[in-house]
Amino acid sequence: MKVVDVRSYAVRAKPAETYWGARAWSADHGSALVDYPPMERRRYVYSATIDAVLVRVETSDGVVGWGEAKAPVGARATAAILDDLIAPIAVGTRLDEISRTWDRVYTGMRVRGHDSGFWLEALAGLDIALWDAWARTLGQPLHTLLGGRYRDTLRLYASGVPAAPAGSGTEGQRVVRQEAERLRDLGYDAVKVAIGARPEDDIASVQTVREVFGDQAAVYADAAGQYELPQALRVGRALQEAGVGFFEMPLPPEDLDGYATLAARLDIPLALDSLATRHRALEFLRAGALRVLQPDVCRAGGITETMRIAALADAFGAQATPHVSIGSAVHWYASVQCAAAMPNFAVLEQWIGGNPLTAVAPDAVAPVGRCEVPSGAGLGITIDEQVVRTLAG
Repeated sequence: MKVVDVRSYAVRAKPAETYWGARAWSADHGSALVDYPPMERRRYVYSATIDAVLVRVETSDGVVGWGEAKAPVGARATAAILDDLIAPIAVGTRLDEISRTWDRVYTGMRVRGHDSGFWLEALAGLDIALWDAWARTLGQPLHTLLGGRYRDTLRLYASGVPAAPAGSGTEGQRVVRQEAERLRDLGYDAVKVAIGARPEDDIASVQTVREVFGDQAAVYADAAGQYELPQALRVGRALQEAGVGFFEMPLPPEDLDGYATLAARLDIPLALDSLATRHRALEFLRAGALRVLQPDVCRAGGITETMRIAALADAFGAQATPHVSIGSAVHWYASVQCAAAMPNFAVLEQWIGGNPLTAVAPDAVAPVGRCEVPSGAGLGITIDEQVVRTLAG
């Protein structure tokens, strides 16, 4: 069983509403901090569409597997990396040697410093497709190949509720309350708030969400690296008082020392979703800087590296909870398969916006609050290739 074909599809579609992360942290929609750090250091690039790169792998036995490379922006660049650099390495490799193929691809650009970003995201797309094809070849759900599932059902948290814009006052909190009530009424008992506007407004927004959901629900907060250390300390202490489950990316991910200092001064677990390899994860774990690792299967080198990161976290007594934001049904189901097989898993992120890329898998379900682990072969979904080609234009 050898890989005989690898091809990519840069897909995109217009969502019904602006992605909540863009509303919170983009230059176009987000509100700047009133003081330091300046907006230029805290605003990210978002696309007006929902973008991803789907990867199709075919084997010499005629089995087809699908993967996804995270590409919220610059999808054509990711597709070019797959087509021009990764596919020539992968074609001809054995399907039952996925780890070996992963090493060959990862090492290909190491000498040039490409150990994260577009390279790891493109590798993730290939890796997921290889696992899907291998599991389908064996007629097994993917989690079986990862050692088996620890649970039949996964708890989900709704992601997310944008905090009130800086200086929006009572009206801003009214909007936060309405969104929190909507998610509560849908049936969620766990939710994440996108903060990072201004500490006092962020604290008020989290408190509003806590009031709506009550003490028995799980509330999390994601600052997307918007604070500097004193602000993060102030907000973190308030989050502790509100019973928030974890404080995600309080500081820029480059600031390892800041994370270690923050973790030592706060009781609330710190979480981070931007770690793309086990090597970077190890640095944070050794520093005692994280208690919740959030590998994104479509960013962190695919299923192979995501499970390595989870195992490493487990060795340090830390949790692993997959990061899932904008992407297609492939991203979601790959995350579900990984979460099912992680012993140190607690809760899975679910983007609650209308996702037009779900259409690539007509049998994909839209769970609320809880998700059943699929028992079908591979990822557990069927990809409609005509839809993929249509979305790729």
